[in-house]
Amino acid sequence: MDVPPATPLDGAIATLRDTTELNDERLAALFEGAFVDTYRRVIDDDPSVQARVDLSSGSCTMYRRGPDGDDVRIDVDVPDFPRQAAQAAREAVATALREAGKDRVLREASLHRGELIDTIVDRHAGPVWYLRAADLRVLLPPEEQIPGEELVPGSHLKVMVLEGRRRTQDAVVVVSRSHPQLLRLLLEQEVPEVANGQVVVRGIVREAGRRSKVAVEAADPAVDARGACIGPRGVRHRAITSVLGQEQVQIVAWSPDPATYVANALAPATVRHVELDQDSRTATVSVDDDQLSLAIGRGGDNARLVARLCGWRIDVVAAEPSG
Repeated sequence: MDVPPATPLDGAIATLRDTTELNDERLAALFEGAFVDTYRRVIDDDPSVQARVDLSSGSCTMYRRGPDGDDVRIDVDVPDFPRQAAQAAREAVATALREAGKDRVLREASLHRGELIDTIVDRHAGPVWYLRAADLRVLLPPEEQIPGEELVPGSHLKVMVLEGRRRTQDAVVVVSRSHPQLLRLLLEQEVPEVANGQVVVRGIVREAGRRSKVAVEAADPAVDARGACIGPRGVRHRAITSVLGQEQVQIVAWSPDPATYVANALAPATVRHVELDQDSRTATVSVDDDQLSLAIGRGGDNARLVARLCGWRIDVVAAEPSG
């Protein structure tokens, strides 16, 4: 049976209905749950008590199911019940809105996972930086930052979306500046041949903030893969490196021949000869004396990146004098 409305709640229902994004069905369920909880806490802990909310009139009826299956209205004569019930409803709606906001952020993060987005640097809290992207709360944790990079509030910053992360009070989109795939995304953005598949990225290794190497191959024989990535007078390469601060980005030509690939990857050093030991997966690279420091790199970074890129242990030696 229909039970007529009772227990007016001083406009709380109507106000919440007008000021939230929740639909009527969800709102009614939240109100009814809040009113039942309040009744059981304030008046009688009766598990059979139920509530029915009329959103249009802003009122609530408390009832229990009778033995014949009819709804038996409960007259609530506790003066403070409407106030406490309305407060419980407000808290329930606020909690639901926070959860809905979290779900929206997590959906956005899932939708854009692995994508390059442009953000505005907002503020930092200890080692963590907060960024803005539209109305999303974006978090750049320390482990995803470029070491030594100084961020300036209000400046633009390109980042890669990693995931959504639910927290106690909110949810955030977690992003990265140090992930190797950020470099791939920058290449796709700046190099049309990469974006359309004429140039294929075969491998990327990064020591974020210091040095990176990208191996590329032309799917179209008419295209110079390395030249396409560098661009006329280096314009595309500069556009990429300008996003990464002081990081050196080297574009190398991939080759199906391991010795050639290793020699290409050791740029900017000029290689005389590469000898491969398949058993130990070691590439012994011969270079002239004046190329040794270039081949090895500062702190061994060049040889270390080549080893990761090519999958061979790199042993750089001075070439025997000719003649």
